[in-house]
Amino acid sequence: MSFLPGFEEGWRDAPHFMSAVTQDIWGDRRLDRIRRLYAEDAVLRTPEGLLRGRDAILAEAQARLAAFPDMDVLPEDMIWAQSGYKSFTAAERHYVSATHDGPGLYGAPTGTPLGYRMLTDSWCRGDEVAEVWRVTDRAAILKALGHTPEGWARASIKAEGGPEDCVLPLTSETDLPPRHSATGNEDSWGQVLSDTLRRIMAGEVAVIGRQYDRAAELAYPGGETAIGHTEAERFWTALRASLPTAQFTVQHVIGVEEKPESPRASVRWVLEGRHDGFGLFGAPTGAPLLVMGITQVAFGPRGIYRDWTLFDPAAVWKQILLATGSV
Repeated sequence: MSFLPGFEEGWRDAPHFMSAVTQDIWGDRRLDRIRRLYAEDAVLRTPEGLLRGRDAILAEAQARLAAFPDMDVLPEDMIWAQSGYKSFTAAERHYVSATHDGPGLYGAPTGTPLGYRMLTDSWCRGDEVAEVWRVTDRAAILKALGHTPEGWARASIKAEGGPEDCVLPLTSETDLPPRHSATGNEDSWGQVLSDTLRRIMAGEVAVIGRQYDRAAELAYPGGETAIGHTEAERFWTALRASLPTAQFTVQHVIGVEEKPESPRASVRWVLEGRHDGFGLFGAPTGAPLLVMGITQVAFGPRGIYRDWTLFDPAAVWKQILLATGSV
């Protein structure tokens, strides 16, 4: 696929531009480049909350680097699709290695080495990043630092000034209508993944056995890794059991087949409804919840053989605690 976005700084194409964003900001420590590479009205959505504008995005990046001064953001994969005149969407996966050597986001420095993944969807207009949906494996960070998602959510509410003043997690009430409304491309691999997730969430757990390789490698929140159908069923069933009546919505799909790589796909999804079941988040509370997740997979001759799925349990717990007043 050809793409001519009219880049001003010599970027060859969409992958080159997205690689430059990561390298400039994190590899070269040019956080000031956010003011050039991000649109003035850029929006960053994370389960922790919504950030609007370059200054807010820059401040968040500074806070992350302050907590992890040696952080190294390693690109693992990127797939992209054109989405209109001089615009494209990109799904990325990064692995971050870092040491908790600085104060701020996660309290006093502990010197703890850690590693975690980030999955992102980005919409770029011309040569600027305009909207980003990012899910960071905070559960892996918290585990390395000796915290649980529930305990961290409770502590963060208190540290941020209590229920009335704390940073609100992303929900339908705190979100903004997206300016990029396209739902992705029509690639068949993306449609296979989208259909598989919809079937799982509709209760057809058996589809995992048909669509996943028996030795599929799985990577889930908390840095958890597992192998095979049974573990995939365990993960998805536990999530769905917590919100059995919630609506599952696929928001964005990208698929691609590029030789010599395996076919890959990425789906951004939300599960929205009440916490009215037993599962990952304990006894049902009736709290209204929004779970934002991203799933990226690679396909082999026997189906999905790699699955990276992230959502943020701490952000879910924060919603539960704020809704129930159990802070």
